Amino acid sequence: MRSGWDGRAYADASSHHRALDEWFLSRHRPAPDARIVDLGCGSGEFTARLAELVPDGSVTGVDPDRSMLEAAARHVAPNLSFVSGRAQALDEVVPAGSVDLVVSRAALHWIPEHEHRRCYEAVRAVLRPGGVFHAESGGAGNVQRLVTLLDAVAAGLGLPPSSATFLTAGAAFELLEQAGFAPGPEDVRTVAQRRAFTEEALVAMVPTQAVAAYGLERDEVRERFLAEVERRLEELRRPDGTWDQTFVRLEVLVRR
Repeated sequence: MRSGWDGRAYADASSHHRALDEWFLSRHRPAPDARIVDLGCGSGEFTARLAELVPDGSVTGVDPDRSMLEAAARHVAPNLSFVSGRAQALDEVVPAGSVDLVVSRAALHWIPEHEHRRCYEAVRAVLRPGGVFHAESGGAGNVQRLVTLLDAVAAGLGLPPSSATFLTAGAAFELLEQAGFAPGPEDVRTVAQRRAFTEEALVAMVPTQAVAAYGLERDEVRERFLAEVERRLEELRRPDGTWDQTFVRLEVLVRR
């Protein structure tokens, strides 16, 4: 039986996220003394980067997956720590009103849609007044060519379609309002990005990230799924002949 993620494998195949770190930071760069939570920190590469940016502050990475936290533990700094916790229960592992900034990268689309409001409520609870929530995750239309292929493979194996939650900006806006935030007209948006991939990088990304949306707990089903995806991989090539993929990111930047 397979459970959760493989943190080391994820770290090795997540360079397409790291390539956008500066884009993310350009929208809101933390102050040197900020107290930060990295929600859904994964294998910790970006969390460690944040710790370097706040030498007089602190950064806590929060993730529910043990394998991710084991991989993240490779990153060590005096102002850096990692704890186990779910986004929907962030306020159970972080004290109320204690944080200047909550960031989240490529994580919140793994939360079921009906739990997003609770996630936003938990984030708001741990932020101090005036604190900032800055997140990016998959938005409506994210990696559409890939999702279409994976859903077709899943259907052929009698599996349900992708469980990833790719919200529209409008849906996220309303959920944030329901959670007590007051987003402005520029605070919630979706951004399309062309991300560079080689065939090898795409092959590595599918089993370490994309298949998490299909609940492939039995190894034999997972093997059949991945073999069929690899057989049909040519469907993921762009019309221009490259293996680049179009990502759509839902970005949230709101203040408590």
